[in-house]
Amino acid sequence: EQDSAVLRRGGEEISLTKKELGVLKMLIINKGRTVTKESLIVNIWGDDSDTTENNVEAYISFIRKKLKYLGSGVTVKNIQGTGYRIEEGVR
Repeated sequence: EQDSAVLRRGGEEISLTKKELGVLKMLIINKGRTVTKESLIVNIWGDDSDTTENNVEAYISFIRKKLKYLGSGVTVKNIQGTGYRIEEGVR
């Protein structure tokens, strides 16, 4: 299991923490489907964790900022009251 990762696009690169990488991987694996906050908590932090939905929201925010910085055209869409879905958009 990786502790971190680097994303590169063009001449830009960003680092992802272990948790950011886990969240992003789960969204990519489930591309086109909504991933619930609860599912992210259980799969990334563990079902015995004290992690709250606020933690998930913070990590989603970190990931969004990093993807935007890279100009990747990939976004994480909020599905109101449910969770998140990754989408490819126009750059």
